[in-house]
Amino acid sequence: MKVLKHISLIVLFLSAFSGISQQYTTKAYAKYQAQEFDSAKYWVDSAVVSNEKTNSQTWQLRGLIYRKLESPENKGYREIAIESFLEAQKVDPEGNHKEKIDGYLYNTIIRYYNDAVTQLGEKDLEGSEKSYVAYKEMYLAHVDGTKDFKTNDIEYYNALGSEYLKLIGTLSGEEKTQKTAKGVAFFEQVLSLDPNQFQPNFNVGIMYYNSGADLIMNMDPLTPIEEIPVIEEKAQNNFKKALPFLLEAHKMQPERTDVIEAITGCYYGLQDDENYTKFQKILDEKNLPTLLEKHSANPKNRAVVRELVRIYSTTFKDDEKYKKYAEILDNLEE
Repeated sequence: MKVLKHISLIVLFLSAFSGISQQYTTKAYAKYQAQEFDSAKYWVDSAVVSNEKTNSQTWQLRGLIYRKLESPENKGYREIAIESFLEAQKVDPEGNHKEKIDGYLYNTIIRYYNDAVTQLGEKDLEGSEKSYVAYKEMYLAHVDGTKDFKTNDIEYYNALGSEYLKLIGTLSGEEKTQKTAKGVAFFEQVLSLDPNQFQPNFNVGIMYYNSGADLIMNMDPLTPIEEIPVIEEKAQNNFKKALPFLLEAHKMQPERTDVIEAITGCYYGLQDDENYTKFQKILDEKNLPTLLEKHSANPKNRAVVRELVRIYSTTFKDDEKYKKYAEILDNLEE
């Protein structure tokens, strides 16, 4: 994702807030220029509860001061800055300062997007999502209510879903189930905007497939017999959910071996022999040259020899080659 850089604006108050009627604002501005922001805050807060509260530039200055004081400890100051700029608009009915205030609002609201990107990099995924939602809401309310966020949403939710996909590889149990559901939801959000994207189709398929495979692979050997069909049914439900996404991804990129492997695994888990055989053959056709090269480079690799035995005994039946590799395997396992 592209990170939008914070933009710092040089504020030129042409009037310099001269005169007794603007004494609080004048003092606040002097402290602002001296970068004494805490003191500037004191004077500008005094200004907005005095007769100076009808001056648009007073509210603009207040927004800029609070924006400078924003920190992790003072997160609410950004909201006060935005409220101040909005008040500056209200007391400027003729729009004399419209362009400047619009710029202040934009460059304050864009900070929510920058937060979302930063939090994504820091793996604060829930915080990132909240920041992105706040950015969109603020932007539509105060910058441009007609903006189409489709492209932004596709980019952001793809990135957020990808982080969840990475995260679930480190989790287990109920936490893994919950985070998987969140990741799937974000990819499905992308697909609702553009169904013709390979990566989210593949990612949703993989997440469902892995959930099914985990149930089978991690089944306790001491699981009571009556509970095994329940676990198998849950696994098969995940395989069924995975297939439409994986098949769609396969249509888009038919040469991707990882997609074919996942589809083959789903059909195997569903005990669909016809489709399992169909995709296993596609997979074996792609993998056979590589397996033969690996065997040539390392004849003692048992895993490779086992695969060659399986292929020549099932997918591409060849008695001579089967016997050859079966004999090699027997010798390796002695």
